[in-house]
Amino acid sequence: MKGISIGIAFTDLSTGENYIHSIPNTNRDNQYCMDEISRFINFYDPSEIIFQTKNFKENKISNLPLILNGSILKTIWKLGLPNAFAWIAWTIATFADAIFLGYLGTEALAIIAIIFPFQMLMLMMAAGAIGGGVTSSVGRAIGSKDIKKAEVSCFHSILIALGMASIFTIIFLLYSENIFKFMGATELILIGAIDYAKVFFAFSIFFWLTHILASIIRGLGNTFIPSKAIVIGSFCQIILSYVFTFGINGSFKFGFLGPAIAIVICHIIMMAYLFNYLIFKQKFLRIKFHKFSNFIFLDIMKVGGLGLLNSITIALTVGVMTGYIGNFGANALAGYGIGARLELILTPIIFGIGAALTASVSINFGSKQFARARKIAFTGGIVCFLIIGFIGFFVNLFPHFLYQYFSSNPDVIKYSLKYIFIVTPFYCLFGLGQAIYFSSQGTGKMIKPILVGILRFLCVVILGYFAVFKNLTIDYVLYSVSFGLIITGLGMALCLLGKEWKGM
Repeated sequence: MKGISIGIAFTDLSTGENYIHSIPNTNRDNQYCMDEISRFINFYDPSEIIFQTKNFKENKISNLPLILNGSILKTIWKLGLPNAFAWIAWTIATFADAIFLGYLGTEALAIIAIIFPFQMLMLMMAAGAIGGGVTSSVGRAIGSKDIKKAEVSCFHSILIALGMASIFTIIFLLYSENIFKFMGATELILIGAIDYAKVFFAFSIFFWLTHILASIIRGLGNTFIPSKAIVIGSFCQIILSYVFTFGINGSFKFGFLGPAIAIVICHIIMMAYLFNYLIFKQKFLRIKFHKFSNFIFLDIMKVGGLGLLNSITIALTVGVMTGYIGNFGANALAGYGIGARLELILTPIIFGIGAALTASVSINFGSKQFARARKIAFTGGIVCFLIIGFIGFFVNLFPHFLYQYFSSNPDVIKYSLKYIFIVTPFYCLFGLGQAIYFSSQGTGKMIKPILVGILRFLCVVILGYFAVFKNLTIDYVLYSVSFGLIITGLGMALCLLGKEWKGM
């Protein structure tokens, strides 16, 4: 066996696909090869193969061979495509909300511009930060074949969702007026924003549980079921938003509150679908009560908590920028809101590929395949750089194709165009940075990516403050946004050179 690299050929009976698990014997160590063969057999032992094959179509655990040994591009494609499709559906639903509100006037658009940063904050926390910590913890447990740890992680994830939802509900029911005043909301916009917040955040528990349950399932290597839930929810949201905004024969008409009510109802539907799958459909993990574990809680929060800090810095950046833009008037604020909402075109790609990267990297880390994990992160970064860069290029060339659906006010359009022309050329670096950020979640080591996020926040806020209070044009405020994207891309790329990617 000395000096010989061993390859174990096997077939995934649930998909019919063939794989080769290679064991390089570079150290000419017989014991090493025997240990690796034993580890492989234990991971895919005959009894487990029979069990998993029976349930692969339900659990999508069949993705494990691909994640651990298959083509990296194919892995990103197979796991990322369902997510991307789902977030496209979500983006369409979000655009639909904005279009419906555009018919109600500039004030309605300005109200949503005030609320939007906090909606995105909660989404980034639930689906990105804490959700990433959940996917990372469950994925690393699955990669090391520690099913018990994966089950305990699931229980603690639900506890965290309940806690975070409670925090958001309390803050926005008690302090929304102070928050929106700080952001520069005028009296009419302030009243509307408070009413919207009371509806949306009072039921944030459904939002949090939906995205945390989705993150648990992604940790199993299954991106199809969460994606299906988001597609169902998005389809329902479009219909219900229209109904609740404009009404039917004078009934169910709630005006600008319509989208908020629709979002709540749709998340109840998605949450019920995901709970049904985890409890009754899949047989791999058991969802049940466990004794509280500090270790598991910290395992989730060391990723999710630091990711939370990153989400907060991003939301604060958007919030502060919204306040800066508010100094230039309601039309500028509405135009900025349209421009920022156009960035939702990026969300399907970033969240789609990002979730696939977190799951793939975490499972490979759990299996101690550190070099493959870094290669996955690098490949995902390049893919996002190219795709997001192309989207930015398209939006810059054909902006009228997008903004015309939101407003006919020439001043609003003028400001939205400024945003597009100044910011979109740097979308490619944003895509690169976010891909590596999501990949870093899979490692469980987030210090350096978080430091990059803090640096971006400080630079954007300081440069924007200088532009506003030196009475410069709005262009200079937007330049600070572009500079922040540059920092994100280059800073995150440098993180790949760290020793944490070697499992140290």
